[in-house]
Amino acid sequence: MLAPGASLPQRSQAGQTVLELAGVDAFYGKAQILFDLSLTVGQGEVVTVIGANGAGKSTTLNVIIGKVKPAAGEVRLDGRPVNDASVEAIVSKGVTCVPQRRRIFSALTVRENLDVGGYVRRHDKAALKAGLEECYELFPVLAKKANSLGGVLSGGEQQMLAIARGLMAGPRVLLLDEPSMGLSPKLTVEMFEDIRRIAQTGRTIVIVEQNAYAALSVADYGYVLENGRVSLSGPAEELIEDDYVRQTYLGA
Repeated sequence: MLAPGASLPQRSQAGQTVLELAGVDAFYGKAQILFDLSLTVGQGEVVTVIGANGAGKSTTLNVIIGKVKPAAGEVRLDGRPVNDASVEAIVSKGVTCVPQRRRIFSALTVRENLDVGGYVRRHDKAALKAGLEECYELFPVLAKKANSLGGVLSGGEQQMLAIARGLMAGPRVLLLDEPSMGLSPKLTVEMFEDIRRIAQTGRTIVIVEQNAYAALSVADYGYVLENGRVSLSGPAEELIEDDYVRQTYLGA
């Protein structure tokens, strides 16, 4: 495990490295948000980035998906830099981000929201059909409410729809930005069980989350982000037992 303040070592994963951030600095205007940030994600891994509000978690995802361009360092997919790639190009490479606060289309039906999610592979009818069947299998309530407007769904159902919409793009890497935001404790538990089931399909998942225990409970590896820097990292099961993490993030 990486001790607070120590430099980040190279680590090995069970699968090939799919996603890597190496020494990334990122700014919003003149304000620097990320400082020399490095992390790696292996094929089929669930990796979580935890930290307090304002630590830079969402900015990390925005850098990965191409919304924020690094001022220094590299973002690599399959070992190739994508710093200058557009959001559309990164999505076409198999990376999808489910944003904070769900942002579903309230005036569209559940099925229409899913169709929007599948737009990037609209020419592959077989893939779209398979994707829709997978989403309905993962989230049976969406099948039952396929013709309901997104705006009338409960908060938990809207989060399911947001994740399912992301899955419709057929991502190799699924980015989840604060999936528990606005959910009750009971719905949070259910949501992370859903994420666990998605992970069992073999997808690579990156979660940024304030609910440290929930995120670590489904993850293989975790990074603790503080003031835009990685302060601690290690296997998720070790981070859950770490005294600093327990006292600072788990309320123990």
